[in-house]
Amino acid sequence: MTTGGFPGAAPRAALAWAAALAGAVVLVCAPAGEAGAVWRAAAVLVAVLGLWATQALPEYLTAAIFFLLAVTVADAPPAVAFSGFHSAGAWMIFGGLVLGHCVQETGLGARLAARFTRGLPQSYLGILAGAVAVSALMGFLVPSNTGRIVILIPIFLALADRLGFPPGSNGRAGLALAVGAGSLYPSLAVLPAAVPNLILAGAAETLHGVRVTYGDYLLMHYPAVGLVSLAVLPPILRFLLPDRPGRRPAPAAPAPMAREEAVLAAVLAAALALWITDFAHGVAPAWVALAAAVLCLMPRIGAAPPEAMVTRVNLAPWFFVAAVIGAGAVVAHSGLGPALAGALFELAPLAPGRDAANLATICAIGAVMNLVATVPGQPAIMTGLAPGIAEGTGWPLATAVHVQVVTWAMTVFPYQLPPLIVAIRLAGVDARHLIRLQAAMFGAAWLAMLPLLYLWWRALGMFG
Repeated sequence: MTTGGFPGAAPRAALAWAAALAGAVVLVCAPAGEAGAVWRAAAVLVAVLGLWATQALPEYLTAAIFFLLAVTVADAPPAVAFSGFHSAGAWMIFGGLVLGHCVQETGLGARLAARFTRGLPQSYLGILAGAVAVSALMGFLVPSNTGRIVILIPIFLALADRLGFPPGSNGRAGLALAVGAGSLYPSLAVLPAAVPNLILAGAAETLHGVRVTYGDYLLMHYPAVGLVSLAVLPPILRFLLPDRPGRRPAPAAPAPMAREEAVLAAVLAAALALWITDFAHGVAPAWVALAAAVLCLMPRIGAAPPEAMVTRVNLAPWFFVAAVIGAGAVVAHSGLGPALAGALFELAPLAPGRDAANLATICAIGAVMNLVATVPGQPAIMTGLAPGIAEGTGWPLATAVHVQVVTWAMTVFPYQLPPLIVAIRLAGVDARHLIRLQAAMFGAAWLAMLPLLYLWWRALGMFG
């Protein structure tokens, strides 16, 4: 599997060394006192984010480097640096990786792929649109990006085999990215469907007393973020990764389910039911996923042998995502995030009555914050800045809280959106394909989502 984020090892190494050198320069220039803590955190983040962006080292190795530098150079408390391992999102990924392995190994993925094949269009564009639509629809059912991805990727890889897309082909990469991006981008507009959404909702109520409801959130964001994503992802993938499906095999009578496959189907059905009804029982989706993984690995009754967790399941994405979440926590704890955002707002001040310009300015600052804090870490910082945004723009406080959502689509590097890293690692897709897709979606966010959001919010009266 290729892991390069840039064409060739030499450019990656040069950029990685440049990032490390920049981090060292920031560290040397760090002043004494409280301000020094911000500088030391910045030094660590510059070096580590540079390594993640260039992928000069495997993500999990850079994650280990981050943990080391965070507790030594940045002097972050271990509870902050390693907070990713306390996060429900990381354990959702852990459970999902086990379930994804079982879906692939038991043959359940191939069985489901055979059924999907019958209902998909014949054209490559139609197949991509179907994959995006199925993944987006799952966002209303399964409240976790990573959970949806690790369940759907093995199914659509089996579908790629049936459609004549071998490993390394554009078609296989296109299907995998359709699942990953289709699971992620539209879900940013569905409140319980993604981690950043929930962080925004929790921070808004805790810090400002602004209650975010499911219906209001969907109304505010789905027309611009969700529908635009659904519309643009299939043609973008068709353009970036052109291919043509082969002749589909004639449908054969399905073989009887093996015991392991039947057990896995029952476990997944129960997990899906619990995910859909989490509002009633209150058990977080991550713990449902973890329980399902434990059941699948139980000796004699599970869908996979217990040793599969250490011999067959690739836990590198879990380790990496824990580090990304920890990096966001270090940014917030050190004060680097608010300091950087404050400096950016001084460079590009807001002014009442200039709604379009204010919206563009805030989105530009949010895009920069995505680079530093990543998308899972950005909401905690931007939500805290909402009163200042409301004062500078003259907008209602609720509008100042919600304006950050569209910026989550404005990413350019895989590390900023950890679920997409999980998708490409599970599918064996070159990271360069993902970077090109993110660049295209960055453009779509500015050229389509943002103008539509402005017009939609004006119609809703959200600018006051």
